Amino acid sequence: MKDLHSTPFPPRHTSQCDSCVFQHHSLRSPDFSRAFVGGQKGYQAYRDLPWDLQKIHQSAIKIRHLEPWKIAVIVIGTAVAAAITIGLLVYFLAYDQKLFYYSANVKITSIRYNNEFSRQSSGRFRDLSERVERLIDKTFYNSILRKKYIRSRLIRVSPDADGVTAEALLTFWFSSTDSREALRERVGRILRRGLRKYTGPLRINVRSSTISSKYIS
Repeated sequence: MKDLHSTPFPPRHTSQCDSCVFQHHSLRSPDFSRAFVGGQKGYQAYRDLPWDLQKIHQSAIKIRHLEPWKIAVIVIGTAVAAAITIGLLVYFLAYDQKLFYYSANVKITSIRYNNEFSRQSSGRFRDLSERVERLIDKTFYNSILRKKYIRSRLIRVSPDADGVTAEALLTFWFSSTDSREALRERVGRILRRGLRKYTGPLRINVRSSTISSKYIS
């Protein structure tokens, strides 16, 4: 019968196991500076490192290669590009526009002409001006051109066979590339629609009311 106490125990860790190797590489701080110096020798040393340590060192190299002055150039370039883009948008949306003037001749049959209409400072002229301008403003503020419409101003009242003709100057803000005549037709349609819906004290001959382009330098 063999003596169990005489059986020799195997020496401890006679060969390095895989776990020991992993612990060895994980606990010891690797020196990367030697792995990438010396051409082929450095490359071979880098290849001998575990794959996870290679990946960490690659990220560290990329971060070190992005120097502060390069970061500053990237930031400044991005800011300049954004400023140019915003400037172009503002120019084309705001500054590349032009004032368009139209003359609206509104035929009013409920008023007879009086010499006071020849003076813009007279009470009759101011009263009619307030009514006509309020009607035109309401018409275009409730239309598709509300963002293009600026204002209207009564500039003349002249006698007519059936009453008076009130001439108002309409001001719009359109793109400089828009067609003046095409917009005149649209302005005329909207104005006549508003005159037909009008229910105030003035009696207006919508069919005889006209709109024409006005060129002001």
